[in-house]
Amino acid sequence: MASEVVLALPHKLRVMRMYRTGLKELINWSANRHEWYPRAYALRQEFEDTKGLTDREEIRKKLEHGEELLARFRHWEPLIKPEFVGGTAYSINPSQPKLKFVPNYDAMDEYKKGDHL
Repeated sequence: MASEVVLALPHKLRVMRMYRTGLKELINWSANRHEWYPRAYALRQEFEDTKGLTDREEIRKKLEHGEELLARFRHWEPLIKPEFVGGTAYSINPSQPKLKFVPNYDAMDEYKKGDHL
């Protein structure tokens, strides 16, 4: 079941969130993109088929059923991008701060004169 925060959202936002979460869960359950594309297309078709519903009670039932399916089929080990927190490569090679080289022209003039020897 959806949380109280999700239930308080307007209908359009709940549907958009459910569709986006569904796509992310399909990515978690698919081994590669070639398996994901037909599943994503089927999910889109389900949303398109129910797009024209006008009965509020039927819409509410469909929405609750969809949220229940999402909760039931949530992947136990979701895909996390390597560089994000919890990913496999998080903070292994953090990017170094950019160093700026500012030459000291006075010291360079001394080297040109040969005073450094």
